[in-house]
Amino acid sequence: ILALENRVLELELRSEKVSGERDALRDQLDTLESSRKELADEYIILKSNYLALGKELDQELLGNQVHIKEEIENLKQTYDSQQQKLEEKVIEMGKELQEAKRAVHDPQQKLAEQSAVLLASQSQLQEVEAENSRLQLRLKELSEEYRCRLTQYIRDVAEYMDTKPSTQTRPSKAPAEHADMKRFVDSMLKDIRASYKAREEQLAGAARSYKKRMKSLAKKHESLLIAYSVQREKIRSLGSSEMDSGPAELHFAITDPELLTHTTQELNRLRENKAKLEMQLHELQKKRLKETSGFQLSSEQKRDEEGWAEVRKQLQEFTHTTQEDLEKERSQLLTRAIVAEEQVLELQDYIEKHLARYRQEVLRVRKLAGGEEPRTRSAGAADAHTLPRSRRAISREL
Repeated sequence: ILALENRVLELELRSEKVSGERDALRDQLDTLESSRKELADEYIILKSNYLALGKELDQELLGNQVHIKEEIENLKQTYDSQQQKLEEKVIEMGKELQEAKRAVHDPQQKLAEQSAVLLASQSQLQEVEAENSRLQLRLKELSEEYRCRLTQYIRDVAEYMDTKPSTQTRPSKAPAEHADMKRFVDSMLKDIRASYKAREEQLAGAARSYKKRMKSLAKKHESLLIAYSVQREKIRSLGSSEMDSGPAELHFAITDPELLTHTTQELNRLRENKAKLEMQLHELQKKRLKETSGFQLSSEQKRDEEGWAEVRKQLQEFTHTTQEDLEKERSQLLTRAIVAEEQVLELQDYIEKHLARYRQEVLRVRKLAGGEEPRTRSAGAADAHTLPRSRRAISREL
């Protein structure tokens, strides 16, 4: 009975405990139910707000789409107008490029013509100088030969006059003949001295004229060289790699020491330095293009480029500043060629005139001296001993 009572008490305690737990759970359930209702209300409110916000966003999106379409249309129109302007500008630049090419082609053609004229004048100068040297050598040989022949003729005349009195039947006439012969010989020597003096004066005048003409020719050459340099700088300033600016000015510079003044030598030295700098600049530009293709320039390369730009600027300034000095020395080469041509003509004229004069003198000496056969033998012996073979041939022609 006690055990059962204890069991009953335990069951009552458990029942009370379970009842208390049930009440607590019921309270919690009520609390959860109220929370659920609140959450449901909040959900409904949030859903309504979401729907309202969705409608507003849809309306705003529609408005933004219309604005975006308008903006796209405006951008398309702007792009089309810019594209059209760019195409027109490209066409205009193409026309300008063609005009620039034509404008450069004319100076390049003039430059080629000037180079051809310069080369022709140089070749003509060399030919005239060679002809002048040959004629001067010929004149010298003829002068020496005529001197020898005249000396021999005088000796023949003296020997003839020395032997003539012993063979004369009337010795009383010998002194008069000796006096006549002496006067003739003196007059002949006087004429020879006068002719040599006149020739010396003529050669001195020709030398002065030659120097003047040489200066004029060198000035014209320098003017051509300046024009060539200006055209070459114009072609280089265009920056076109398709056009060849031609060789440097040093290639056409005067190298004859007789025509080089102190100023010309200094200009040639500066031209040589300029040509070396241009070659170095060209090589460095090629090297830079190979090294920097596809890459950006470093600071050192930019400084090098600025330095070479400064060098080019200095070269252009040098070209412009030295034009006045080049203008003063430009006509020497042309002067030299023209004077050489005139000198050749003068020498030919002189040779022709004096050949005829010497022939007349020889004939007059033969007529006055008489006894042509002994004189001819003695003159032939003198020629055999004193004159070269070429001179003997000339004497036989006379």
